[in-house]
Amino acid sequence: MKTKLVLILAICGFLVFITQPASAIPIEIGLEPVSQSVMVGDVVAVNLFIAGLGANVAPSLSTFDVDVAYDPGILGFKSLAFGDPALGDQLDRYDLGSLTDFIDSVGGINLYELSFDLSQDLDDFQLDSFILATLSFDALSAGTSALGLTINVLGDSYGTSLQDVTLTGASVMVTDTTPVPEPATILLLAVGMSGLGFVKRRKLMNS
Repeated sequence: MKTKLVLILAICGFLVFITQPASAIPIEIGLEPVSQSVMVGDVVAVNLFIAGLGANVAPSLSTFDVDVAYDPGILGFKSLAFGDPALGDQLDRYDLGSLTDFIDSVGGINLYELSFDLSQDLDDFQLDSFILATLSFDALSAGTSALGLTINVLGDSYGTSLQDVTLTGASVMVTDTTPVPEPATILLLAVGMSGLGFVKRRKLMNS
């Protein structure tokens, strides 16, 4: 009897294990600058990424709506492109299109995308980590701009809100253009010594 009970408990434990969600890695959505330090006048690209989804299995992503905040005194919004530059738009796996748009305001950008793909297709063919969009900013003045992220909507393949999502912000440091370096002390000393030698030669010639 005891052996049967142990066997039943072991089977139940195994069933619980295999029915756990395929993605054991916490889902993360965040911002990642291509370069964290730029100079005034440069353009800095910032990737909005997601990681920790199921790899060709649920959970996948069908829609997102987020706000990105930045310091308008340091950065100026330039452009935005949806999709992963290398992997393509993972919310549009079958080229059916998707609904995308963004609204730019002073110090903030709202962007969203809604997939037209079937739920099963997203679960079967979407990757686990990819770039959702790339935002480009002009570096306006020296300083450090925090990049904040707020989630309004983050839905799985059926539109159900994804849970236990970690947000990751970032920052970009902008520096002034490289100043002309001041003459080194040794150079000043050399110039001074040359001047003294010239004066001495003139005195010898005049004597």
